[in-house]
Amino acid sequence: MQDVVNLGWKLAATVRGHAPAGLLDTYHTERHPVAARVLENVRAQVALMHPGPSIDALRRLFADLMSVDQVNAYLAGMVSGSDIVHDVGRPADALTGRFIPETRLRTADGTTSLAALLHPGRPVLLDLADRADVRRAAAGWAGRVDVVTAYVEGQPPADAILLRPDGYAAWSAPVGGSGADGLHAALRLWFGEPAEETEVAALRGGEGPRTTIGDKHRGHTLPHPTRR
Repeated sequence: MQDVVNLGWKLAATVRGHAPAGLLDTYHTERHPVAARVLENVRAQVALMHPGPSIDALRRLFADLMSVDQVNAYLAGMVSGSDIVHDVGRPADALTGRFIPETRLRTADGTTSLAALLHPGRPVLLDLADRADVRRAAAGWAGRVDVVTAYVEGQPPADAILLRPDGYAAWSAPVGGSGADGLHAALRLWFGEPAEETEVAALRGGEGPRTTIGDKHRGHTLPHPTRR
């Protein structure tokens, strides 16, 4: 499934004519190692099923290891693919290059989810701290990237996260930071050059940056949920 999603959004960007150079090549770069790892995993499982006293001892050792939480976490990440970290052109951290798990979000329109925001198959710039500077920085990609202001319960993982259509974070702004360093570079790297200013103005009716949520609400300003 991740193979399909990874390739699908890159093909769509290429067909629409705004894919950056080399975007399709990243499918092989990102997914070939994953396939090789799956093959190794299958071979290891087959080896554990072979008869013989030496394999019996290995199976007993493996069963003991399965009682260790860290081992279970490692195996779960490997099987589910949740431990994959892609090279997205920025130093890896707790978010960048990683798959962002399903999260409930609160917007001015009510409660939604990360999966719902990504359902249209478009990139999403998730603004979790009402950062006008972040929204302005993405203005040139208004026709390609959905900018969504939302809030999570408790401490957010970042002030803002740029999500590829496959759910992997291409950029994030640390909590309490300022500015949008690296956002332009990440947008160009994955989603091409920004639109001309005239195109951006046409998309927004000549107004400033808007906060939008998905195709259904594209072009509708979302006020801060706690403001009236």
